[in-house]
Amino acid sequence: LRITVILRGDAIPLSSDERFQLNTDANRTIAPLTDLAVRAYFDPPRIYFGKRRKKSLKKGEGGDDEYSYLPLQIGPSSSVILDTTYCDKMVRIGMGGTSGTRFVFTTTEVEEAKEYEGLLNLSSKGNKGKVLRRLVMTLAVSLYYAVFGNDGVGKITTCVSRLASRFVKAAGSNAKITAFGLGVVAKMKPWAMTGMRIAAGLTSIVSGVA
Repeated sequence: LRITVILRGDAIPLSSDERFQLNTDANRTIAPLTDLAVRAYFDPPRIYFGKRRKKSLKKGEGGDDEYSYLPLQIGPSSSVILDTTYCDKMVRIGMGGTSGTRFVFTTTEVEEAKEYEGLLNLSSKGNKGKVLRRLVMTLAVSLYYAVFGNDGVGKITTCVSRLASRFVKAAGSNAKITAFGLGVVAKMKPWAMTGMRIAAGLTSIVSGVA
C-alpha cells in the first residue's frame, strides 16, 4: 500500500510594504525577508491511497502505470509565508517566513517526481465514504483476530468455563450447563469466521481500489 500526500498551492510575491511590516515587527527574531518572499495559499491536503494494479488500465488514468489510487481531499486550506535564501540550478534553500524553519529542495531526474501531475487530475468526490467504510472493515477484522484468534478463543473458552462453573455451584445444577456454554462458544467461532471473510471481501469491493 502506498500513501501519497500532495499539498497544492499558489504563490503570490509579497509587496515591499508587506515585507517592511514583517521585517520591522518588534517580535521578529529571525532573518529579514528578502525580495523572493511569497505568500503561499494551499488547498486542503490531498491524500492518495495506492494499491498495486491487478489489471492493466489505460495509461494516465491512475497517476502512473503501477498503482491504482483512491484519492481523498480532507482538512482546511492554509496560508503561509515562504522565503528563499539560496537558489541555483541544483538546490533551493527555503525558510518559513514567520517560523524560520529551513527546508531544502534539490533537482532530480527520478520519474516519481512527476507523479503528482497525474494524481492531481483524479477526482476525490464521493471517496470519503469509501475510505470510512474501508477503515471500519479493517477495524472489524483487526478486532476479530484480536478476540477470535487462537489465543483469543482459548481465553474466551477459559473465561466461559470459569463462569459456567461458578454458575453451577451457585445454582446447584450439574456439569451440563458448563458443556452447554462451551458448545455455544464452539458454534460461534465458525459463524464469526465466515462473517469476517465476507466482510473482508466486501472491503475489497467497496473501497474501489482493488
